Amino acid sequence: MTFVLSFACAFAQEPVLSFEGELYFIPGSMTKDGEAFLVSVKSSDNSGFTIYDGNFNIVREFSDPTAGQPYQQRVVTKTRIYDPSEDGWGTTTRAASDEWTVTDDQTYDYTTSSSIEHFEMYSDNNNYHSRGVYVTQTLFDNDEEFEYIHRKRTIIPITTNYSDYANEHSTGGDAVIVNPSWGDEKIDSLMNATGADAIDWFWDEATGKRLIRLYKHETYGGVFNEGIEIVSLDGTVKASIPGIDYISSAYYFRGKCYVQGYSNSDNTRPLYLLGNGTTGIRELSREKASLSINRAGNNLVVESDTNEQQTIVMSTMDGRVVRSLTARQGSNAISLGGLLGGVYIVTLYRHSQPVKSSKIIIK
Repeated sequence: MTFVLSFACAFAQEPVLSFEGELYFIPGSMTKDGEAFLVSVKSSDNSGFTIYDGNFNIVREFSDPTAGQPYQQRVVTKTRIYDPSEDGWGTTTRAASDEWTVTDDQTYDYTTSSSIEHFEMYSDNNNYHSRGVYVTQTLFDNDEEFEYIHRKRTIIPITTNYSDYANEHSTGGDAVIVNPSWGDEKIDSLMNATGADAIDWFWDEATGKRLIRLYKHETYGGVFNEGIEIVSLDGTVKASIPGIDYISSAYYFRGKCYVQGYSNSDNTRPLYLLGNGTTGIRELSREKASLSINRAGNNLVVESDTNEQQTIVMSTMDGRVVRSLTARQGSNAISLGGLLGGVYIVTLYRHSQPVKSSKIIIK
């Protein structure tokens, strides 16, 4: 969609700005010469950007080089048959078939989405509070180059088990282990003992019994988030913050810039001072983030403490959304039905900005 923005001025030719997508603001306190800029995001996946100056001339056009990279995911489905009459639902797990059998093995082709992040910007002069800042000039240093924030991602080889890779590269400090539940103590105990993530009942004509088919899904390949980087438009990485999943806000206060983010690895919200010393970044504080996530039956329950506009989003580690709902004050339930075992991120958004997040593991 194309928009036309017109400004009238006496005794001067009326300038016209044509742009695609949404417009965002770069405040003057975040630019080298104190001049504000406009940025248009030309595509729905945040991969194409145009920067305009005060005379509505195009300053720079750029795209996210990390977007559109091909990767694969392989999902292996295994089954085994369980006969509950063999042990009377006791503590053993004897089955009609003790071995897991591969019943499906599919490889899917994907491309990465944009990893460029926006954040809220606050100024100490109280002249603005600009949402959705994508690009700045002085966030990291005081040169004339524009920079942006993006997620650093690693494409996992299709031969590597995703859960193994995630466990090796993250501390899992905030991980919530979620075993799918059908609300039946015997079935849930069976699933926990066998590592199954789904079941179904069926009538077996050969034995004349009602048996249970257990399912286990294993995922290989995919995309893993390693942290956050501050990158100039020429590709130079100016700062790297490993273990941070996103930066939610930036504060320009008394001539200094601070950023606050969220870390899944230890469930904390760290505050950094940018442009400090030779390293360019210094951690000032790290406080525990509070996000209440519990399991109730086959639902994941997220507790919300406000009636503001909120959304709960559940996504895979490579950013694909699998569940979302508008959050209300109190308890909010997300169904786990149909989800494969693996690592997921549950994020609470308030006015389109991430405020709380947690990593869960579904077995």
